[in-house]
Amino acid sequence: MITSYVLVALSGVGLLFVGANHYFNFWPTSHITLDLLVSIIFIAAQTLVMFFFVGTGVNIKEYTLSHPEIGDKFYKGVLGIKRKLYPSTMMVTILFMTAVILDGAFYLGKVSEWWFYIFYVFTLYYYIKATLTQHKAFIGSTNIVLAMTGVVRK
Repeated sequence: MITSYVLVALSGVGLLFVGANHYFNFWPTSHITLDLLVSIIFIAAQTLVMFFFVGTGVNIKEYTLSHPEIGDKFYKGVLGIKRKLYPSTMMVTILFMTAVILDGAFYLGKVSEWWFYIFYVFTLYYYIKATLTQHKAFIGSTNIVLAMTGVVRK
């Protein structure tokens, strides 16, 4: 979970660098190399977040199956968290990759730079939205695990 937070923060910084590079051109090589570097970190971060919740859901399901006395309310809680988490996480990933592709197309002279800016603004909005949703989902899943195992948080 901590690695997810670190990678999501690095992705945000990288996302800001990609946008700032259009104005200040501080990356010593082409736009595309910066985009590819940031996209590797970005995709790794979003994938790690999704796999964390896949793994947590599997562990909670196995625990509830081995302890039938607690019922399936905890597993249903994790499913509710996933329903809120996955759409924004997938949307920010799709928007970011579209912005990267449009940045490359602009660099090659195939499309107007405005297409990149449009998708970049949407990507920034959804990055903030997805990051807040992910944070709430981490808190929710941690609370579910603690409640399920009977551990009291101090």
